[in-house]
Amino acid sequence: MDTEAMELFTSMLALATGAGALVILVAAVLARSVPAARTLIDAVRELGPWLIFAVSGGAMAGSLWFSEVADFAPCKLCWYQRIALFSIAIISLVAAIRRDRRIAPYTLALAAAGVLVSTYHYLLEWFPQLETSVCSVDVPCTSVWFRGFGFVSLALMAGLAGLFVIVVSSVLVAGEKSSPR
Repeated sequence: MDTEAMELFTSMLALATGAGALVILVAAVLARSVPAARTLIDAVRELGPWLIFAVSGGAMAGSLWFSEVADFAPCKLCWYQRIALFSIAIISLVAAIRRDRRIAPYTLALAAAGVLVSTYHYLLEWFPQLETSVCSVDVPCTSVWFRGFGFVSLALMAGLAGLFVIVVSSVLVAGEKSSPR
């Protein structure tokens, strides 16, 4: 796959991930009164670690592809986002294999940190004057390798992956609180 095709593919995946997070969030709000929403939330609770792994593992694979195959050098903020998503991918894979749905405190903390960094990074891409000398001159955080559909950058992709993890993890936490111990 060439770089341009990968940019388009991952941009579409990121937008689908964001849409998925929104659907799950709406379903969680409607779950008490809409049976179909309740069914979806039950499925998310059952498959939560696998869903989290699919998104964070996909984000990990994509980020590695862009740095190792396309030679897009990651900036310092990219590395911080990677630390969060790579950790989530490993934790969620182990949890999914072990059928352990009690990963939410860990994935929530890591995803929240990653989303904060990616939000700042995305803002820097659009408003370089906000840069506070966080990044190096060699690989500035204000550089944008591409903008799929005119707005989807690598920082936005990481942020959407993190938001998905936050939503699914929140559903898992709510499930733990509502189920008897």
